[in-house]
Order: sequence, then structure tokens, then C-alpha cells
Amino acid sequence: MNKSVLSAALLLGTALLAPLASAQELRAVTEDGRRVVLLPDGKWRFDNKARPAGAGSAASNDGISPYQTAVKKISMAFNASEWTLTPRRDSEAANKRMFQHRSLPLYAMVIADEMPASNEAMKNVLLTNAASAGFATTTLLDEQKQLSNHQIGNLRFTASNKGVDFVFSAYYYADEDGNVQAVCYTGQALFHKYQADCEKFLSGLVIK
Repeated sequence: MNKSVLSAALLLGTALLAPLASAQELRAVTEDGRRVVLLPDGKWRFDNKARPAGAGSAASNDGISPYQTAVKKISMAFNASEWTLTPRRDSEAANKRMFQHRSLPLYAMVIADEMPASNEAMKNVLLTNAASAGFATTTLLDEQKQLSNHQIGNLRFTASNKGVDFVFSAYYYADEDGNVQAVCYTGQALFHKYQADCEKFLSGLVIK
């Protein structure tokens, strides 16, 4: 997000808080989770001293921003210097957000809603969605792993359509409070080069 866009996004909040701003600095959070300071003269700067709240152990690293999903207990801590949260498209579902790596051919998405489900159901959703989009899938990895005090699914599969091959790596979780899919993907020929970067993104999943 460049400064002109961010200024526009904060304009209304700055106007409403103008009487207070004349006396002290105010802090705010942008849509992609970056902390900013609103200065008494109406200008702003990034709050480099801030640490995102509720982002788990990953939040101790510089540049980490939290993306809060529709499920209160689930968030994604991502490195804003490496990844960008892309603007929401008009046709995009409200429970889905897309991410793009700033320098590598890597893409990611986080989908979450408050519908209760099970881990097994979420795995089926991932594979069914790929099939309904016309992809032929082959599962490469299907395991359960521990994340904090929760058992989550770790799924990796190839997806091919009309000669174009991808690898999708996903963490998924569901319980009575809701569900989440965190997915990172790139071309099959590139995945071995950037697998560590995908795993680093997925490891930012936080379930309280």
C-alpha cells in the first residue's frame, strides 16, 4: 500500500479524531495489519516500535503483520516486507483474502468462516474445489500436525489443467467455532525452489 492510498484510507478516521490529534499522537492499524502513528499536524508515519497483538511467537520478528480472519480466534501473521495483502476484488468472497510475494512467483490465500466443520471435511473441501475448477489432483502429502494446542491438517497436492501444473501446500483446521484454509501455491517446476518460503508463510497461521 503506497502512501497516497494509505492517506486516503485513513482520511475519515483522521478527520474524526482531529480534536484529539491536536493534543497527542494517535495510533491506527491499516487493513493489511501495519501499525501507523497519526501525528498532531495531520501527517502520519509507520509505527516501527509496535508489535502486532495476538500474532503468536511469529510476531517477535520485524515486519510481521497480523491478518484477522472472520473467525475471531484465527489469524495469519505474515511478513509485510515479503508478502502483500492484495486489494479485495468486487467478485471476491468476503471470507477470502489473497496474498502475493513481493519478489517471488508465489501466491497464497486464506479462507475462513464461522461454519462449524471437521478437519476431514476441510480436506475434502480443498480437493473438491480444485476438482470443480477443472484440475486433476495428485496428493503428495497428507498429515496431521500440532499447532499450539490444536491438531491441524497439512496437505500438499499437484493440480494440473490444460498442461499447466501447480503445487498447492495447505494448512487447514476446523472446530465448532469455524474453519480456515491457508494455502500457498506456485508452478510445479518452481515449488522445490520456493518450498521453504511457502512453509514460512503457512507457519504464520495462529489459532488461539
